[in-house]
Amino acid sequence: MCTVSVIRWSPRASEKGETAGGYRLVSSRDEKRDRPEAEPPRRRPFVGIWPTDAAGGGTWVGAAPRGLALTLLNVNIAPNGRAEPGTSRGLLIPALLRRRSAERAIEALRAMALASFAPFRLVAAEPGEGGPRVGDARGDGLELDIHEHPAGRSFEPICFVSSGLGDEVVRPRLPLFDAMVRPEPGPATQDGFHRHTWVGRSAESVMMSRADARTVSITTVETGGAGRRPRMGYEAVNQTL
Repeated sequence: MCTVSVIRWSPRASEKGETAGGYRLVSSRDEKRDRPEAEPPRRRPFVGIWPTDAAGGGTWVGAAPRGLALTLLNVNIAPNGRAEPGTSRGLLIPALLRRRSAERAIEALRAMALASFAPFRLVAAEPGEGGPRVGDARGDGLELDIHEHPAGRSFEPICFVSSGLGDEVVRPRLPLFDAMVRPEPGPATQDGFHRHTWVGRSAESVMMSRADARTVSITTVETGGAGRRPRMGYEAVNQTL
């Protein structure tokens, strides 16, 4: 259960002659209320930085020194007849961050035994010429569907959503993203989107809350361009019913 968005970003993009070749990725993590609290981000030398899920030992978002960021969303689908997998999806990111690029990370993902993981969507972002490169891979244990989005100067802000209630339930978050972020993409509008709650519709909201689950954290990854080490920000969200 998550909401992930990516925009073109550079701290110097407003300066004359500077293009926003970097990105800003924000991941809102929604989890069960009884799940143990995650450990804040910690840097692993030569591999990357990521927070740790205390229950599964993996992570839902991570960034590598060269600028690659990976984040996970659950995919909620109808039963497909296979046995319930037992390997935590959160173990994918630490394994794949060792690759030098999004392309190589996806190649490595293809070679993994994905039937042992519950359905997921892996989103990869990296700096590019004039704008970031973003791709996503959707795995259901049977097939891996890979989609690369327009890159460079053709890149447009993008959002991905999921919910344990069913991914279709939270589709309204997508037109909200289009209305709030696309006209003027930047940290203020992106952060405002990730903190948005509809009155009377808290279970569907980006900053969601229901009896058994809530938004527990917001993680931000940003890098100004190729060769610049990504920065990660992490905010634990405290919500009561």
